[in-house]
Amino acid sequence: MTAESLQIRVRQLATVSLVCMFLIVIAGSFVRITGSGMGCPDWPKCFGYYIPPTEESTIRLEEGRTYSKGQMIIYNDTLWIADNSFQFSSHFWSENKTNKLLKPYPKHQYAVFNVFHTWTEYINRLLTAFLGLPIFILVVLSYLLSRKTKNYKYVLLSSFTVLMILFEAWLGKLVVDKNLAGSQITLHMIGTLGILFSLVMLIVQTSKAKGILVSKTYQRSLWLLLFMVVFQILLGTQVREIVDIAYDNHLDRNLWLSFLLDNENAAFKIHRSFSWFIVIAAAFLFFQYQRFKQPRAQVKLILMLIATEILIGITLSYFNFNIILQPAHLLLSMCLSAAIMYEIQITRKNESSR
Repeated sequence: MTAESLQIRVRQLATVSLVCMFLIVIAGSFVRITGSGMGCPDWPKCFGYYIPPTEESTIRLEEGRTYSKGQMIIYNDTLWIADNSFQFSSHFWSENKTNKLLKPYPKHQYAVFNVFHTWTEYINRLLTAFLGLPIFILVVLSYLLSRKTKNYKYVLLSSFTVLMILFEAWLGKLVVDKNLAGSQITLHMIGTLGILFSLVMLIVQTSKAKGILVSKTYQRSLWLLLFMVVFQILLGTQVREIVDIAYDNHLDRNLWLSFLLDNENAAFKIHRSFSWFIVIAAAFLFFQYQRFKQPRAQVKLILMLIATEILIGITLSYFNFNIILQPAHLLLSMCLSAAIMYEIQITRKNESSR
């Protein structure tokens, strides 16, 4: 392959990977809003299976049934794991005292089976695993491109993407083992943003797109806006954790806003007020945009995404946190971050080519 054809392939795979990431963001958000995060209480398997059960009876102790090593079982509201294969009978518990065939699961005691939650979480995991295929090919082609061009930024960016995916996988295991500890969910979001940004940078670095001359003020306003959006997203994860408390306590949705406002954690109040600073930063960007001699579709997209995000945020607050708008709010914030990073990289690329 020539360097040019390799560039095209790398750009195509990075784009496919970016689309897959957006799908994973939607799936992950759906997992959160449906409370399905512990649908699979272990990782990477699900109740000890590569393909999870569809009926609760599968993970219950029944006379005469044989259970495999590593299989998880719910018995007396306790989560157990088989240390060895065994057949359950009336003499099992006396035998278990000697042979230690079955023991309580040591990492947590979330002993609930809900087929909807289980398969929602399992599909989310499958989508994440699916992302690994284009990323693996992307690393190989990026390496070949770097050798051809003697420019190793391609393989560095793709390798960083793999590193972030491995970090996400490790963190996913940690989140399940710790029964969805809140701070780890925020770190999960940081890893997701790292993957998005590295893929966007790779797309720009392998593209033939030409930017236009921009001022330093314009570039700085883009960086400022990006930092503000990322900060707002991380605040949003904190708000999400408080919402999860309301959800877990079966609080009516029409009381969620009051619950957020009364909560000791001020994340929601900061998140809501900080939106105005983003609006001001967007207005300043629009002022810079007005100076361009030619229209910038990317800037229009950024401004449109910000306006839509603000509108959805208001709707969520005053219309009982609509279950459909929650994943849309997260997805658009990811799209906004990617759009700003793309604009930053295009203008930097243009500047470096002058």
